[in-house]
Amino acid sequence: MTNFRYLGLLISAFCLNLNADHKPDADWSWHILSGGISESRISLYRRDQPFGIYNFSCDLTDTSEDSSTESNASLNLVKIDSRPAGLLVITCNTGAHAQQVNIIDLSSTSNLPAFSVTGSYIADWEIQDGELWIRYDQPCATGVSVECPDGFETIFVQYPSP
Repeated sequence: MTNFRYLGLLISAFCLNLNADHKPDADWSWHILSGGISESRISLYRRDQPFGIYNFSCDLTDTSEDSSTESNASLNLVKIDSRPAGLLVITCNTGAHAQQVNIIDLSSTSNLPAFSVTGSYIADWEIQDGELWIRYDQPCATGVSVECPDGFETIFVQYPSP
């Protein structure tokens, strides 16, 4: 039984690259410095070194490391073919209904997200064929019409742009 417990801990150590609080022995970790309804701030660490402090115009107080978990925000380390260093993809609520996707490119030295978009009601992401796709909605330019019966259109964007 002890061998299985040890094996489980070993597998967990390799699977968890990102931790909800700063841990010097993790490849990447983060810590929420401040959080609120309209703005949040996190510090990001690479192993035991500070990587950067990032400000977001959304609520990160209920952040989880799993985008499928029911929470107001998620923070995920994503590796895609074109960005082997990885991306930190952050989704969060902003305002009463809007959702936001922010991307921090871990190969960049900028303290600003490499990409940020806010959807009127939805903003999410998925990996398709080794690339990151972001989906969000926005009001139709024509308003409610035959082409846009509910007044909103869904946009799909690939990151990074091909």
